[in-house]
Amino acid sequence: MNQEKNLHWVQLLRGIAAVLVVLTHARYQLLDTPAWPLAEQWLTPGAMGVDLFFLISGFIMYYSTAGAAGGAVEAARFLIKRFARVWPAYAIATLAFAYVCYGVEYFHVAANRLAFWHTLGMLPADPSHAPYFGLTLVVAWTLEFEMYFYLIFAASMLFKRLRWVALVAWVALTVLVLPYAERGLNLNVEGGPVYSVGYLSIVTNPFVLEFLAGVLIGWLYSLPWLRPRSRQLAWHLLALGVTFALWAIYSRAVNTHGPSHYGWPLALMVLAMALASKTVQIRVPALCLWLGSISYSLYLTHLITGSLLQHSLIALGLDPLWHTWPSILLTTVCSVAMAGLSHRYLEQGLSNLVRDGLLKLLPARPAPQPAPAPAARRA
Repeated sequence: MNQEKNLHWVQLLRGIAAVLVVLTHARYQLLDTPAWPLAEQWLTPGAMGVDLFFLISGFIMYYSTAGAAGGAVEAARFLIKRFARVWPAYAIATLAFAYVCYGVEYFHVAANRLAFWHTLGMLPADPSHAPYFGLTLVVAWTLEFEMYFYLIFAASMLFKRLRWVALVAWVALTVLVLPYAERGLNLNVEGGPVYSVGYLSIVTNPFVLEFLAGVLIGWLYSLPWLRPRSRQLAWHLLALGVTFALWAIYSRAVNTHGPSHYGWPLALMVLAMALASKTVQIRVPALCLWLGSISYSLYLTHLITGSLLQHSLIALGLDPLWHTWPSILLTTVCSVAMAGLSHRYLEQGLSNLVRDGLLKLLPARPAPQPAPAPAARRA
């Protein structure tokens, strides 16, 4: 089976996760209207898209680096690629969000300026407000967790053959052992201890366990013997995984972020999809593949697009139309269109320039040595 097509389900999940987040934010357009209870019931669970992103990220990090030898150069190469992929578009989105959603007056307040610089530096502005941290860009908190996991993942690569042991040990120490005296064995991602060093609010947060769960799923996926032995079993496994996750979340058996809520049923679903894809090909429509490719830009820019639409309707005297179901559809479609432009010019344009420029600072990879010629047969 073609390996690239075999991972199309990852792009499918990325696209779904991004659209779910767009919808869960768009529900506020119906606040204080008769439609609000229905919107709250069906769109609020879309917040699970964040937990799904974290699981996928851990899976991809394992999958894309499992064959790497490790060491300082490999770790630096990994970090450069991740930084270039995430930060340039993130920085521009932060500035655009502040200007479009708050206006230039936002920067007239010292506390706002401080929050802005913390956001650009991917540092918590208000560590006591975990996990959201009082940042300028509303969705920036998730990228702070993402970047932290890139850092510890790269650090684990320094240990080469012991890298997975080092990664698991570090996460266990910081997420389970260090906070134990303050909160016991508590996997809630909100609240938690407040440390004198604000960054510890990220380091010790149970969200990190979702990244680690993604890595574990990647490892299980890599085991050749671990797979459904028949196509029927693979499809049953896939159907059960997806159905159970949807039941757990939409029945409100779990109802918020974190490994003890949205995280664990989604982890089971991702594991089921990963294992099933080793036996059957999960066909994904081209549109869903494209949504997966622009998912990061969609996540970054959808609130900016929504704010621009709202300002436009107000300027046209059509503000009541904003608070309707059709406007949620309009917001979603326009957000996807804006994300397509962002993906083209920020992710594939600016980010690639930054990546290529930084990679030139590293030692060049040694050229592969040609295989020795076979010895001539004796006459």
